[in-house]
Amino acid sequence: MKLKLFITVIVSVLPLISFAAGNNTSAPISTSAPVSANNRLNQANHSSCIPGEAKSSANYNATKWYRNSAERNAQYNQIFALGLEKVSAQVKAQKLSKKSWGVIMDIDETVLDNSQYQKQELLACSSYNAKTMYTFMEQASSPATPGAHNTTCAIQKMGGKVVLVTNRDGTFDDKIQDATVANLQNAGICFDNVVFAKGAKDSDKTPRYEAVAKGDYSQIIATGKTKPFKVLAYFGDNIQDFPNINQKDAIKQDPYGKFYQPFGQIYFLLPNPSYGSWEGNTFN
Repeated sequence: MKLKLFITVIVSVLPLISFAAGNNTSAPISTSAPVSANNRLNQANHSSCIPGEAKSSANYNATKWYRNSAERNAQYNQIFALGLEKVSAQVKAQKLSKKSWGVIMDIDETVLDNSQYQKQELLACSSYNAKTMYTFMEQASSPATPGAHNTTCAIQKMGGKVVLVTNRDGTFDDKIQDATVANLQNAGICFDNVVFAKGAKDSDKTPRYEAVAKGDYSQIIATGKTKPFKVLAYFGDNIQDFPNINQKDAIKQDPYGKFYQPFGQIYFLLPNPSYGSWEGNTFN
């Protein structure tokens, strides 16, 4: 009887141990490409994930919300509309001449929707890896996010520049730069230049932002060159898509304080519950 009781207890506890040890986050894109590799936890090790059964994946709800919610569509349109309104007001108030100003935007989950990759990895119970991610990106098939086409093209019509600064590794292979440009064009995004990361570890965008503002392309990878211009706004889906901000420091700031005041004024943050630098934060 004691042996049978012991076996019953062990069998009952094992699933709890497995769940506690399992990884229950996603498998998307990395800060070296779109987001950071150490933020990618391995879905394949999650004991409850069954290939082909979407609901068994730990990232199911986040991916479903991003792909299949009216709220996602509304928030993207709302944020882009607010950003365009604020930019237009600055141009008028400062009486800025054409081509003397512009905006900087991220690409992935900001102007391009890569959630098909998230779905693909989710259904396979796969972990993120650069090879599968770049293979997907080089298909140049991601659609524009809601509002991205209208906003980028409206900015250009107003006389502003649109420079896209991405953490896609411009040195990954000889296809990624052309594929990225082709995808943006296919999706109807209006842009003047695309700036890439210079390797898997080049995740800090601030030096690239400064170079773009100065018109100095000597140390960065870009599809072209734009003259110096005044940056009126930044758009991104990650807190680290904004100058001199990193997740580690940002999460410590007073959510009601001055730190977050630029958001909704010159910084415009799109929603992304699937992956990001926030994945490394402590859960409390």
